Amino acid sequence: MKREERHRRLMKTDVRVQVKRGGVTQAIRLNRSAGRSGRSRWRKVRGHLCEGGRSLVAFVSGLLLASLYGVAALILQNQPLWLCVYSTLALAGLTAFGLGLSADIRADVAVLLPSLVSARGRSFLFFLFCSVLLSGPLTNTLENTERAAASLLCGAQLAANQTKELMQRAATPLFSALDRIRAVSSNALSIAGRVQNFIGALTGAVRHVARTLRNVLHFLVNIGDVCNAKLGSPYRKCRQVFAEARADCSELLGDFNFLCDIVDGFLPLCSIARAGELFCSIPAYIADHLKKRLAAPAVAAFERLKREFDFNLSASVTFDLDANSSRSLQQVSQDIMEEVSSELQVFQKLSQPLVYSGLVLLAWSFLRAVQYRRRFLQELDFDNIYISAQFEELDRQLTSGGGVSVLPITRREAQTYITPLSFHLSAREQRAVLVGVASVLRHLVMGGMLVALDFLVFWMLDQVHHQVKGDIVARAPVTVAVQVNGSGYASDIFRDLVASFNILQGGNMTVISRKCLLEPSEPDYLTCFILGFLLGLSLLVSLSGGLVQRCRRVVCASYHPERELTDRQTDRQVRSCSLLSEERSSCCG
Repeated sequence: MKREERHRRLMKTDVRVQVKRGGVTQAIRLNRSAGRSGRSRWRKVRGHLCEGGRSLVAFVSGLLLASLYGVAALILQNQPLWLCVYSTLALAGLTAFGLGLSADIRADVAVLLPSLVSARGRSFLFFLFCSVLLSGPLTNTLENTERAAASLLCGAQLAANQTKELMQRAATPLFSALDRIRAVSSNALSIAGRVQNFIGALTGAVRHVARTLRNVLHFLVNIGDVCNAKLGSPYRKCRQVFAEARADCSELLGDFNFLCDIVDGFLPLCSIARAGELFCSIPAYIADHLKKRLAAPAVAAFERLKREFDFNLSASVTFDLDANSSRSLQQVSQDIMEEVSSELQVFQKLSQPLVYSGLVLLAWSFLRAVQYRRRFLQELDFDNIYISAQFEELDRQLTSGGGVSVLPITRREAQTYITPLSFHLSAREQRAVLVGVASVLRHLVMGGMLVALDFLVFWMLDQVHHQVKGDIVARAPVTVAVQVNGSGYASDIFRDLVASFNILQGGNMTVISRKCLLEPSEPDYLTCFILGFLLGLSLLVSLSGGLVQRCRRVVCASYHPERELTDRQTDRQVRSCSLLSEERSSCCG
Protein backbone atom coordinates (compact mmCIF):
# COMPACT_ATOMS: atom_id res chain seq x y z
CA MET A 1 0.00 0.00 0.00
CA LYS A 2 2.93 2.35 0.64
CA ARG A 3 4.11 1.73 -2.92
CA GLU A 4 0.70 2.78 -4.24
CA GLU A 5 0.67 5.98 -2.15
CA ARG A 6 4.18 6.78 -3.34
CA HIS A 7 3.01 6.15 -6.88
CA ARG A 8 0.12 8.60 -6.39
CA ARG A 9 2.51 11.25 -5.12
CA LEU A 10 4.74 10.71 -8.13
CA MET A 11 1.77 11.06 -10.42
CA LYS A 12 1.07 14.47 -8.85
CA THR A 13 4.61 15.75 -9.41
CA ASP A 14 5.60 13.90 -12.58
CA VAL A 15 4.25 13.63 -16.07
CA ARG A 16 3.93 10.20 -17.67
CA VAL A 17 3.82 9.95 -21.48
CA GLN A 18 2.98 6.76 -23.38
CA VAL A 19 4.83 6.23 -26.70
CA LYS A 20 3.77 3.51 -29.12
CA ARG A 21 6.56 2.03 -31.27
CA GLY A 22 6.19 -1.03 -33.44
CA GLY A 23 3.10 -2.27 -31.62
CA VAL A 24 4.85 -1.87 -28.27
CA THR A 25 3.68 0.80 -25.84
CA GLN A 26 6.31 2.41 -23.62
CA ALA A 27 5.72 4.79 -20.70
CA ILE A 28 8.15 7.72 -20.32
CA ARG A 29 8.10 9.74 -17.07
CA LEU A 30 9.14 13.37 -17.27
CA ASN A 31 10.11 15.32 -14.14
CA ARG A 32 8.85 18.84 -13.77
CA SER A 33 11.36 21.64 -13.65
CA ALA A 34 13.03 22.48 -10.38
CA GLY A 35 12.11 26.09 -10.82
CA ARG A 36 8.59 25.28 -9.89
CA SER A 37 9.51 23.64 -6.56
CA GLY A 38 7.58 26.22 -4.53
CA ARG A 39 4.38 25.48 -6.31
CA SER A 40 5.11 21.77 -5.99
CA ARG A 41 5.61 22.18 -2.26
CA TRP A 42 2.24 23.96 -1.99
CA ARG A 43 0.62 21.21 -3.94
CA LYS A 44 2.12 18.68 -1.52
CA VAL A 45 0.67 20.60 1.40
CA ARG A 46 -2.67 20.79 -0.33
CA GLY A 47 -2.47 17.06 -1.05
CA HIS A 48 -1.84 16.36 2.62
CA LEU A 49 -4.75 18.60 3.54
CA CYS A 50 -7.01 16.81 1.08
CA GLU A 51 -5.85 13.47 2.45
CA GLY A 52 -6.59 14.64 6.00
CA GLY A 53 -9.98 15.91 4.90
CA ARG A 54 -10.78 12.58 3.30
CA SER A 55 -9.70 10.80 6.48
CA LEU A 56 -11.88 13.12 8.57
CA VAL A 57 -14.86 12.58 6.27
CA ALA A 58 -14.26 8.83 6.43
CA PHE A 59 -14.05 9.01 10.23
CA VAL A 60 -17.37 10.88 10.44
CA SER A 61 -18.88 8.45 7.93
CA GLY A 62 -17.85 5.55 10.17
CA LEU A 63 -19.56 7.20 13.12
CA LEU A 64 -22.70 7.77 11.04
CA LEU A 65 -22.77 4.14 9.87
CA ALA A 66 -22.35 2.86 13.44
CA SER A 67 -25.06 5.26 14.64
CA LEU A 68 -27.37 4.02 11.88
CA TYR A 69 -26.79 0.44 13.03
CA GLY A 70 -27.49 1.42 16.65
CA VAL A 71 -30.75 3.16 15.75
CA ALA A 72 -31.88 0.16 13.68
CA ALA A 73 -30.97 -2.26 16.48
CA LEU A 74 -32.76 -0.17 19.11
CA ILE A 75 -35.93 0.63 17.17
CA LEU A 76 -36.39 -2.33 14.87
CA GLN A 77 -34.90 -5.15 16.94
CA ASN A 78 -35.88 -3.76 20.37
CA GLN A 79 -32.48 -4.65 21.77
CA PRO A 80 -31.69 -3.81 25.41
CA LEU A 81 -30.49 -0.23 25.73
CA TRP A 82 -27.11 -0.90 27.27
CA LEU A 83 -26.35 -3.79 24.92
CA CYS A 84 -27.22 -1.54 22.00
CA VAL A 85 -25.01 1.25 23.40
CA TYR A 86 -22.03 -1.06 23.98
CA SER A 87 -22.28 -2.72 20.56
CA THR A 88 -22.71 0.65 18.84
CA LEU A 89 -19.69 2.14 20.62
CA ALA A 90 -17.53 -0.87 19.75
CA LEU A 91 -18.66 -0.80 16.12
CA ALA A 92 -18.20 2.99 15.95
CA GLY A 93 -14.65 2.73 17.26
CA LEU A 94 -13.68 0.02 14.80
CA THR A 95 -15.42 1.59 11.81
CA ALA A 96 -14.49 5.23 12.39
CA PHE A 97 -10.82 4.67 13.14
CA GLY A 98 -10.55 2.03 10.42
CA LEU A 99 -12.04 4.33 7.78
CA GLY A 100 -10.06 7.31 9.00
CA LEU A 101 -6.66 5.66 9.21
CA SER A 102 -6.61 2.94 6.55
CA ALA A 103 -7.27 3.35 2.84
CA ASP A 104 -7.67 -0.41 2.50
CA ILE A 105 -10.50 -0.45 5.00
CA ARG A 106 -12.10 2.50 3.19
CA ALA A 107 -11.93 0.51 -0.01
CA ASP A 108 -13.36 -2.58 1.67
CA VAL A 109 -16.23 -0.60 3.22
CA ALA A 110 -16.88 1.06 -0.15
CA VAL A 111 -17.13 -2.41 -1.71
CA LEU A 112 -19.35 -3.49 1.21
CA LEU A 113 -21.96 -0.80 0.56
CA PRO A 114 -23.03 -2.15 -2.87
CA SER A 115 -23.06 -5.65 -1.35
CA LEU A 116 -25.59 -4.44 1.23
CA VAL A 117 -27.94 -3.54 -1.62
CA SER A 118 -27.66 -7.02 -3.12
CA ALA A 119 -28.10 -10.54 -1.72
CA ARG A 120 -26.23 -9.65 1.50
CA GLY A 121 -28.45 -6.65 2.02
CA ARG A 122 -31.53 -8.73 1.35
CA SER A 123 -30.41 -11.22 4.01
CA PHE A 124 -29.86 -8.36 6.45
CA LEU A 125 -33.30 -6.94 5.63
CA PHE A 126 -34.83 -10.38 6.17
CA PHE A 127 -33.03 -10.53 9.49
CA LEU A 128 -34.50 -7.16 10.46
CA PHE A 129 -37.90 -8.33 9.22
CA CYS A 130 -37.78 -11.45 11.43
CA SER A 131 -36.59 -9.38 14.40
CA VAL A 132 -39.44 -6.88 14.00
CA LEU A 133 -41.87 -9.76 13.47
CA LEU A 134 -40.78 -11.45 16.69
CA SER A 135 -40.70 -8.27 18.74
CA GLY A 136 -43.97 -6.96 17.30
CA PRO A 137 -46.89 -9.18 16.21
CA LEU A 138 -45.62 -12.42 17.75
CA THR A 139 -44.86 -10.80 21.11
CA ASN A 140 -48.26 -9.06 21.05
CA THR A 141 -49.98 -12.39 20.30
CA LEU A 142 -48.19 -14.03 23.22
CA GLU A 143 -49.12 -11.09 25.44
CA ASN A 144 -52.82 -11.41 24.52
CA THR A 145 -52.67 -15.17 25.11
CA GLU A 146 -51.15 -14.63 28.53
CA ARG A 147 -53.78 -12.04 29.40
CA ALA A 148 -56.56 -14.42 28.33
CA ALA A 149 -55.08 -17.17 30.52
CA ALA A 150 -54.86 -14.75 33.45
CA SER A 151 -58.50 -13.74 32.94
CA LEU A 152 -59.65 -17.38 32.89
CA LEU A 153 -57.71 -18.16 36.05
CA CYS A 154 -59.16 -15.07 37.71
CA GLY A 155 -62.70 -16.25 36.83
CA ALA A 156 -61.98 -19.74 38.11
CA GLN A 157 -60.64 -18.37 41.39
CA LEU A 158 -63.66 -16.07 41.76
CA ALA A 159 -66.07 -18.97 41.10
CA ALA A 160 -64.20 -21.15 43.60
CA ASN A 161 -64.40 -18.45 46.27
CA GLN A 162 -68.13 -17.96 45.64
CA THR A 163 -68.70 -21.73 45.73
CA LYS A 164 -66.86 -21.98 49.04
CA GLU A 165 -68.90 -19.12 50.48
CA LEU A 166 -72.16 -20.68 49.23
CA MET A 167 -71.28 -24.05 50.75
CA GLN A 168 -70.53 -22.39 54.07
CA ARG A 169 -73.89 -20.61 53.96
CA ALA A 170 -75.66 -23.86 53.07
CA ALA A 171 -73.86 -25.71 55.86
CA THR A 172 -75.04 -23.27 58.54
CA PRO A 173 -78.61 -24.77 58.81
CA LEU A 174 -77.10 -28.23 58.80
CA PHE A 175 -75.06 -27.34 61.84
CA SER A 176 -78.24 -26.46 63.76
CA ALA A 177 -79.79 -29.73 62.56
CA LEU A 178 -76.77 -31.56 63.87
CA ASP A 179 -77.21 -29.77 67.20
CA ARG A 180 -80.82 -30.95 67.38
CA ILE A 181 -79.77 -34.47 66.47
CA ARG A 182 -77.21 -34.33 69.25
CA ALA A 183 -79.94 -33.10 71.66
CA VAL A 184 -82.25 -35.97 70.64
CA SER A 185 -79.41 -38.41 71.06
CA SER A 186 -78.54 -37.06 74.50
CA ASN A 187 -82.21 -37.22 75.60
CA ALA A 188 -82.52 -40.75 74.25
CA LEU A 189 -79.34 -41.63 76.06
CA SER A 190 -80.69 -40.30 79.35
CA ILE A 191 -83.98 -42.18 78.83
CA ALA A 192 -82.03 -45.30 78.00
CA GLY A 193 -80.10 -44.83 81.25
CA ARG A 194 -83.28 -44.58 83.28
CA VAL A 195 -84.76 -47.62 81.55
CA GLN A 196 -81.54 -49.47 82.17
CA ASN A 197 -81.70 -48.60 85.86
CA PHE A 198 -85.36 -49.70 86.00
CA ILE A 199 -84.55 -52.93 84.22
CA GLY A 200 -81.64 -53.42 86.61
CA ALA A 201 -83.85 -52.94 89.70
CA LEU A 202 -86.57 -55.14 88.24
CA THR A 203 -84.00 -57.75 87.35
CA GLY A 204 -82.70 -57.68 90.94
CA ALA A 205 -86.20 -58.22 92.35
CA VAL A 206 -86.86 -60.99 89.89
CA ARG A 207 -83.58 -62.59 90.77
CA HIS A 208 -84.55 -62.46 94.47
CA VAL A 209 -87.94 -64.07 93.74
CA ALA A 210 -86.21 -66.59 91.50
CA ARG A 211 -83.76 -67.48 94.24
CA THR A 212 -86.68 -67.95 96.66
CA LEU A 213 -88.55 -70.13 94.17
CA ARG A 214 -85.37 -72.06 93.51
CA ASN A 215 -84.96 -72.72 97.22
CA VAL A 216 -88.60 -73.87 97.46
CA LEU A 217 -88.15 -76.10 94.42
CA HIS A 218 -84.96 -77.52 95.83
CA PHE A 219 -86.75 -78.12 99.15
CA LEU A 220 -89.63 -79.91 97.46
CA VAL A 221 -87.29 -81.98 95.34
CA ASN A 222 -85.21 -82.89 98.37
CA ILE A 223 -88.29 -83.70 100.44
CA GLY A 224 -89.49 -86.06 97.71
CA ASP A 225 -86.13 -87.75 97.51
CA VAL A 226 -85.89 -88.11 101.30
CA CYS A 227 -89.42 -89.35 101.46
CA ASN A 228 -88.79 -91.91 98.74
CA ALA A 229 -85.60 -92.94 100.42
CA LYS A 230 -87.21 -93.33 103.83
CA LEU A 231 -90.59 -94.76 102.86
CA GLY A 232 -89.25 -96.97 100.08
CA SER A 233 -87.04 -98.99 102.44
CA PRO A 234 -89.77 -101.51 103.78
CA TYR A 235 -90.63 -102.55 100.27
CA ARG A 236 -87.05 -103.10 99.34
CA LYS A 237 -86.38 -104.99 102.61
CA CYS A 238 -89.48 -107.17 102.08
CA ARG A 239 -88.39 -108.15 98.58
CA GLN A 240 -84.87 -108.70 99.85
CA VAL A 241 -86.18 -111.13 102.53
CA PHE A 242 -88.23 -113.10 100.01
CA ALA A 243 -85.23 -113.18 97.64
CA GLU A 244 -82.96 -114.56 100.39
CA ALA A 245 -85.65 -117.13 101.39
CA ARG A 246 -85.87 -118.30 97.77
CA ALA A 247 -82.16 -118.69 97.54
CA ASP A 248 -81.92 -120.67 100.81
CA CYS A 249 -84.81 -122.90 99.74
CA SER A 250 -83.24 -123.66 96.41
CA GLU A 251 -79.94 -124.47 98.08
CA LEU A 252 -81.51 -126.82 100.66
CA LEU A 253 -83.95 -128.71 98.46
CA GLY A 254 -81.59 -129.20 95.58
CA ASP A 255 -83.48 -131.22 92.95
CA PHE A 256 -86.77 -130.38 94.66
CA ASN A 257 -86.32 -126.61 94.25
CA PHE A 258 -89.58 -126.36 92.35
CA LEU A 259 -91.24 -126.45 95.73
CA CYS A 260 -89.66 -123.05 96.35
CA ASP A 261 -92.09 -121.39 93.94
CA ILE A 262 -94.52 -121.25 96.83
CA VAL A 263 -92.35 -118.44 98.22
CA ASP A 264 -92.85 -116.37 95.05
CA GLY A 265 -96.58 -116.64 95.58
CA PHE A 266 -96.29 -114.53 98.73
CA LEU A 267 -94.05 -111.85 97.08
CA PRO A 268 -96.98 -109.51 96.15
CA LEU A 269 -97.61 -109.05 99.85
CA CYS A 270 -94.60 -106.65 99.80
CA SER A 271 -96.62 -104.14 97.77
CA ILE A 272 -98.56 -103.33 100.90
CA ALA A 273 -95.35 -101.67 102.15
CA ARG A 274 -95.47 -99.15 99.21
CA ALA A 275 -98.62 -97.47 100.41
CA GLY A 276 -96.50 -94.80 102.12
CA GLU A 277 -94.81 -93.76 98.86
CA LEU A 278 -98.06 -92.09 97.78
CA PHE A 279 -97.32 -89.24 100.15
CA CYS A 280 -93.81 -88.78 98.62
CA SER A 281 -95.21 -88.05 95.13
CA ILE A 282 -97.05 -84.91 96.33
CA PRO A 283 -93.88 -82.67 96.66
CA ALA A 284 -92.63 -83.82 93.23
CA TYR A 285 -95.99 -82.97 91.68
CA ILE A 286 -95.94 -79.55 93.31
CA ALA A 287 -92.39 -78.89 92.03
CA ASP A 288 -93.28 -79.89 88.48
CA HIS A 289 -96.41 -77.75 88.62
CA LEU A 290 -94.43 -74.72 89.81
CA LYS A 291 -91.87 -75.16 87.00
CA LYS A 292 -94.54 -75.37 84.32
CA ARG A 293 -97.08 -72.84 85.59
CA LEU A 294 -94.95 -70.22 87.33
CA ALA A 295 -91.25 -70.24 86.46
CA ALA A 296 -91.46 -70.55 82.67
CA PRO A 297 -94.16 -67.83 82.17
CA ALA A 298 -92.36 -65.51 84.55
CA VAL A 299 -89.07 -65.90 82.66
CA ALA A 300 -90.84 -65.42 79.31
CA ALA A 301 -92.61 -62.30 80.60
CA PHE A 302 -89.32 -60.79 81.73
CA GLU A 303 -87.69 -61.61 78.42
CA ARG A 304 -90.51 -59.84 76.57
CA LEU A 305 -90.17 -56.85 78.88
CA LYS A 306 -86.45 -56.77 78.27
CA ARG A 307 -86.93 -56.89 74.53
CA GLU A 308 -89.32 -53.97 74.71
CA PHE A 309 -86.61 -51.78 76.18
CA ASP A 310 -83.78 -53.26 74.16
CA PHE A 311 -83.26 -50.75 71.24
CA ASN A 312 -80.41 -49.15 69.29
CA LEU A 313 -80.37 -45.41 68.58
CA SER A 314 -77.98 -44.63 65.71
CA ALA A 315 -77.65 -41.17 64.10
CA SER A 316 -75.59 -41.24 60.90
CA VAL A 317 -74.82 -37.79 59.49
CA THR A 318 -72.71 -37.52 56.33
CA PHE A 319 -71.63 -34.02 55.41
CA ASP A 320 -68.50 -34.00 53.23
CA LEU A 321 -67.09 -30.64 52.20
CA ASP A 322 -63.56 -31.23 51.00
CA ALA A 323 -62.22 -27.69 51.01
CA ASN A 324 -58.82 -28.54 52.39
CA SER A 325 -55.80 -28.92 50.13
CA SER A 326 -52.08 -28.73 50.44
CA ARG A 327 -52.00 -25.69 48.14
CA SER A 328 -54.40 -22.82 47.77
CA LEU A 329 -56.15 -21.92 44.53
CA GLN A 330 -54.06 -18.79 44.27
CA GLN A 331 -50.86 -20.83 44.41
CA VAL A 332 -52.22 -23.22 41.79
CA SER A 333 -53.17 -20.24 39.59
CA GLN A 334 -49.70 -18.78 39.95
CA ASP A 335 -48.15 -22.13 39.03
CA ILE A 336 -50.39 -22.38 35.96
CA MET A 337 -49.49 -18.85 34.91
CA GLU A 338 -45.80 -19.58 35.41
CA GLU A 339 -46.13 -22.70 33.29
CA VAL A 340 -48.00 -20.80 30.56
CA SER A 341 -45.41 -18.02 30.69
CA SER A 342 -42.55 -20.52 30.51
CA GLU A 343 -44.14 -22.15 27.46
CA LEU A 344 -44.65 -18.79 25.80
CA GLN A 345 -41.15 -17.57 26.66
CA VAL A 346 -39.65 -20.34 24.57
CA PHE A 347 -40.15 -18.14 21.50
CA GLN A 348 -38.54 -15.21 23.27
CA LYS A 349 -35.54 -17.35 24.24
CA LEU A 350 -35.25 -18.51 20.65
CA SER A 351 -35.28 -14.90 19.49
CA GLN A 352 -32.47 -13.84 21.85
CA PRO A 353 -29.67 -15.09 19.53
CA LEU A 354 -31.07 -12.77 16.86
CA VAL A 355 -29.70 -9.86 18.89
CA TYR A 356 -26.18 -10.84 17.90
CA SER A 357 -27.02 -12.01 14.40
CA GLY A 358 -26.90 -8.47 13.00
CA LEU A 359 -23.25 -8.06 13.97
CA VAL A 360 -22.47 -11.51 12.58
CA LEU A 361 -24.11 -10.65 9.24
CA LEU A 362 -22.25 -7.36 9.05
CA ALA A 363 -18.94 -9.07 9.82
CA TRP A 364 -19.63 -11.76 7.23
CA SER A 365 -20.54 -9.16 4.58
CA PHE A 366 -17.36 -7.22 5.37
CA LEU A 367 -15.24 -10.37 4.99
CA ARG A 368 -16.90 -11.08 1.65
CA ALA A 369 -16.14 -7.52 0.52
CA VAL A 370 -12.48 -7.95 1.54
CA GLN A 371 -12.36 -11.24 -0.34
CA TYR A 372 -13.85 -9.60 -3.45
CA ARG A 373 -11.25 -6.82 -3.47
CA ARG A 374 -8.40 -9.28 -2.94
CA ARG A 375 -9.56 -11.44 -5.81
CA PHE A 376 -10.02 -8.35 -7.98
CA LEU A 377 -6.38 -7.48 -7.42
CA GLN A 378 -4.95 -10.99 -7.72
CA GLU A 379 -7.04 -12.89 -10.30
CA LEU A 380 -7.08 -11.74 -13.91
CA ASP A 381 -10.35 -13.39 -14.87
CA PHE A 382 -12.30 -12.59 -11.70
CA ASP A 383 -15.63 -10.81 -12.37
CA ASN A 384 -14.45 -10.14 -15.92
CA ILE A 385 -17.79 -10.31 -17.71
CA TYR A 386 -18.19 -6.61 -18.53
CA ILE A 387 -17.74 -5.17 -22.01
CA SER A 388 -16.34 -1.78 -21.09
CA ALA A 389 -15.15 1.14 -23.25
CA GLN A 390 -11.56 -0.08 -22.92
CA PHE A 391 -12.69 -3.46 -24.21
CA GLU A 392 -14.32 -1.87 -27.24
CA GLU A 393 -11.25 0.28 -27.89
CA LEU A 394 -9.01 -2.76 -27.65
CA ASP A 395 -11.30 -4.65 -30.01
CA ARG A 396 -11.06 -1.80 -32.54
CA GLN A 397 -7.29 -1.77 -32.21
CA LEU A 398 -7.10 -5.52 -32.76
CA THR A 399 -9.46 -5.27 -35.73
CA SER A 400 -7.43 -2.47 -37.32
CA GLY A 401 -4.29 -4.57 -36.84
CA GLY A 402 -5.80 -7.44 -38.79
CA GLY A 403 -7.37 -9.33 -35.91
CA VAL A 404 -10.86 -10.82 -35.73
CA SER A 405 -13.46 -8.67 -34.03
CA VAL A 406 -15.51 -10.25 -31.27
CA LEU A 407 -18.14 -7.52 -31.39
CA PRO A 408 -21.05 -7.51 -31.59
CA ILE A 409 -21.64 -10.47 -29.32
CA THR A 410 -24.27 -13.11 -30.02
CA ARG A 411 -27.47 -13.66 -28.05
CA ARG A 412 -25.96 -16.65 -26.29
CA GLU A 413 -22.90 -14.61 -25.32
CA ALA A 414 -25.15 -11.78 -24.12
CA GLN A 415 -26.40 -14.10 -21.37
CA THR A 416 -22.90 -14.04 -19.85
CA TYR A 417 -21.15 -10.83 -21.01
CA ILE A 418 -22.88 -7.52 -20.41
CA THR A 419 -22.25 -3.80 -20.55
CA PRO A 420 -21.70 -2.30 -17.07
CA LEU A 421 -24.26 0.49 -17.48
CA SER A 422 -26.94 -1.49 -19.36
CA PHE A 423 -30.19 -2.67 -17.80
CA HIS A 424 -29.84 -6.07 -19.42
CA LEU A 425 -29.28 -8.84 -16.86
CA SER A 426 -27.11 -11.87 -17.35
CA ALA A 427 -28.40 -15.38 -16.74
CA ARG A 428 -26.75 -15.50 -13.34
CA GLU A 429 -28.26 -12.16 -12.37
CA GLN A 430 -31.69 -13.30 -13.56
CA ARG A 431 -31.46 -16.44 -11.42
CA ALA A 432 -30.43 -14.30 -8.45
CA VAL A 433 -33.44 -12.02 -9.04
CA LEU A 434 -35.85 -14.98 -9.17
CA VAL A 435 -34.38 -16.47 -5.99
CA GLY A 436 -34.65 -13.10 -4.25
CA VAL A 437 -38.27 -12.57 -5.30
CA ALA A 438 -39.15 -16.11 -4.14
CA SER A 439 -37.52 -15.39 -0.76
CA VAL A 440 -39.48 -12.14 -0.46
CA LEU A 441 -42.74 -13.95 -1.23
CA ARG A 442 -41.92 -16.67 1.30
CA HIS A 443 -41.24 -14.11 4.02
CA LEU A 444 -44.38 -12.22 2.96
CA VAL A 445 -46.54 -15.33 3.47
CA MET A 446 -44.94 -16.13 6.83
CA GLY A 447 -45.18 -12.56 8.09
CA GLY A 448 -48.72 -12.16 6.78
CA MET A 449 -49.87 -15.27 8.64
CA LEU A 450 -48.33 -14.08 11.93
CA VAL A 451 -49.74 -10.56 11.52
CA ALA A 452 -53.17 -12.00 10.64
CA LEU A 453 -52.98 -14.24 13.71
CA ASP A 454 -52.16 -11.22 15.86
CA PHE A 455 -55.13 -9.26 14.50
CA LEU A 456 -57.43 -12.31 14.80
CA VAL A 457 -56.55 -12.90 18.46
CA PHE A 458 -56.97 -9.21 19.21
CA TRP A 459 -60.33 -9.10 17.38
CA MET A 460 -61.68 -12.10 19.31
CA LEU A 461 -60.57 -10.75 22.69
CA ASP A 462 -61.82 -7.28 21.78
CA GLN A 463 -65.25 -8.73 20.91
CA VAL A 464 -65.35 -10.45 24.29
CA HIS A 465 -64.33 -7.20 25.96
CA HIS A 466 -67.06 -5.21 24.19
CA GLN A 467 -69.82 -7.80 24.60
CA VAL A 468 -69.23 -8.48 28.29
CA LYS A 469 -69.85 -5.15 29.95
CA GLY A 470 -71.48 -6.48 33.14
CA ASP A 471 -71.33 -9.55 35.32
CA ILE A 472 -72.75 -12.78 33.91
CA VAL A 473 -74.50 -14.60 36.76
CA ALA A 474 -75.62 -18.24 36.63
CA ARG A 475 -78.92 -18.86 38.45
CA ALA A 476 -81.06 -21.94 39.03
CA PRO A 477 -83.49 -22.33 36.09
CA VAL A 478 -86.28 -23.76 38.31
CA THR A 479 -86.90 -22.91 41.96
CA VAL A 480 -88.62 -25.57 44.08
CA ALA A 481 -90.43 -24.46 47.25
CA VAL A 482 -90.57 -27.07 50.04
CA GLN A 483 -92.54 -26.43 53.25
CA VAL A 484 -92.38 -28.60 56.36
CA ASN A 485 -95.33 -28.56 58.76
CA GLY A 486 -95.33 -30.03 62.22
CA SER A 487 -93.52 -29.73 65.51
CA GLY A 488 -90.88 -31.67 67.28
CA TYR A 489 -87.31 -32.61 66.72
CA ALA A 490 -87.91 -34.32 63.39
CA SER A 491 -89.77 -31.31 61.98
CA ASP A 492 -87.00 -28.94 63.05
CA ILE A 493 -84.38 -31.16 61.48
CA PHE A 494 -86.27 -31.33 58.19
CA ARG A 495 -86.80 -27.55 58.23
CA ASP A 496 -83.04 -27.03 58.56
CA LEU A 497 -82.41 -29.40 55.67
CA VAL A 498 -84.95 -27.56 53.51
CA ALA A 499 -83.38 -24.21 54.45
CA SER A 500 -79.98 -25.49 53.33
CA PHE A 501 -81.53 -26.67 50.04
CA ASN A 502 -83.15 -23.26 49.52
CA ILE A 503 -79.78 -21.55 50.04
CA LEU A 504 -78.17 -23.84 47.47
CA GLN A 505 -80.82 -23.32 44.80
CA GLY A 506 -81.13 -19.61 45.53
CA GLY A 507 -77.40 -18.90 45.38
CA ASN A 508 -76.03 -17.12 42.32
CA MET A 509 -72.69 -17.93 40.70
CA THR A 510 -70.79 -15.21 38.83
CA VAL A 511 -69.41 -16.80 35.67
CA ILE A 512 -67.75 -13.72 34.16
CA SER A 513 -66.99 -10.68 36.27
CA ARG A 514 -65.80 -7.24 35.33
CA LYS A 515 -62.99 -7.70 37.81
CA CYS A 516 -61.53 -10.45 35.61
CA LEU A 517 -62.34 -8.86 32.26
CA LEU A 518 -59.20 -8.63 30.17
CA GLU A 519 -57.99 -5.62 28.25
CA PRO A 520 -56.50 -6.91 24.97
CA SER A 521 -53.30 -5.44 23.63
CA GLU A 522 -53.87 -3.71 20.31
CA PRO A 523 -51.45 -4.48 17.45
CA ASP A 524 -48.97 -1.78 16.59
CA TYR A 525 -49.83 -0.38 13.18
CA LEU A 526 -46.45 1.32 12.91
CA THR A 527 -44.81 -2.10 13.25
CA CYS A 528 -46.98 -3.42 10.42
CA PHE A 529 -45.94 -0.45 8.29
CA ILE A 530 -42.27 -1.15 9.09
CA LEU A 531 -42.74 -4.80 8.13
CA GLY A 532 -44.28 -3.80 4.82
CA PHE A 533 -41.54 -1.25 4.23
CA LEU A 534 -38.83 -3.86 4.89
CA LEU A 535 -40.48 -6.33 2.52
CA GLY A 536 -40.84 -3.65 -0.15
CA LEU A 537 -37.23 -2.67 0.31
CA SER A 538 -36.23 -6.35 0.09
CA LEU A 539 -38.18 -6.69 -3.15
CA LEU A 540 -36.48 -3.58 -4.52
CA VAL A 541 -33.08 -4.94 -3.50
CA SER A 542 -33.90 -8.28 -5.13
CA LEU A 543 -34.87 -6.60 -8.40
CA SER A 544 -31.98 -4.12 -8.51
CA GLY A 545 -29.34 -6.21 -6.73
CA GLY A 546 -27.75 -7.42 -9.95
CA LEU A 547 -27.35 -3.86 -11.25
CA VAL A 548 -25.99 -2.54 -7.96
CA GLN A 549 -23.50 -5.38 -7.61
CA ARG A 550 -21.74 -4.09 -10.72
CA CYS A 551 -20.75 -1.05 -8.67
CA ARG A 552 -18.27 -3.20 -6.75
CA ARG A 553 -16.04 -3.36 -9.79
CA VAL A 554 -16.42 0.40 -10.30
CA VAL A 555 -15.43 1.02 -6.67
CA CYS A 556 -12.40 -1.25 -6.95
CA ALA A 557 -11.39 0.45 -10.20
CA SER A 558 -11.71 3.88 -8.58
CA TYR A 559 -9.52 2.89 -5.64
CA HIS A 560 -7.01 1.16 -7.93
CA PRO A 561 -6.85 3.26 -11.12
CA GLU A 562 -3.50 1.81 -12.09
CA ARG A 563 -5.32 -1.51 -12.42
CA GLU A 564 -7.00 -0.10 -15.51
CA LEU A 565 -3.89 1.65 -16.89
CA THR A 566 -1.15 -0.94 -16.48
CA ASP A 567 -0.28 -3.84 -18.68
CA ARG A 568 -1.97 -6.20 -16.25
CA GLN A 569 -5.32 -4.67 -17.05
CA THR A 570 -4.51 -4.96 -20.74
CA ASP A 571 -3.78 -8.65 -20.21
CA ARG A 572 -7.17 -9.07 -18.61
CA GLN A 573 -8.89 -7.46 -21.55
CA VAL A 574 -6.90 -9.60 -24.01
CA ARG A 575 -7.84 -12.69 -22.03
CA SER A 576 -11.46 -11.64 -22.14
CA CYS A 577 -11.21 -11.33 -25.90
CA SER A 578 -9.58 -14.73 -26.18
CA LEU A 579 -12.25 -16.27 -23.96
CA LEU A 580 -14.96 -14.77 -26.14
CA SER A 581 -13.22 -16.04 -29.28
CA GLU A 582 -12.82 -19.53 -27.86
CA GLU A 583 -16.43 -19.65 -26.71
CA ARG A 584 -17.66 -18.45 -30.10
CA SER A 585 -15.51 -20.98 -31.99
CA SER A 586 -16.73 -23.79 -29.74
CA CYS A 587 -20.33 -22.76 -30.32
CA CYS A 588 -19.78 -22.63 -34.10
CA GLY A 589 -18.03 -25.98 -34.08
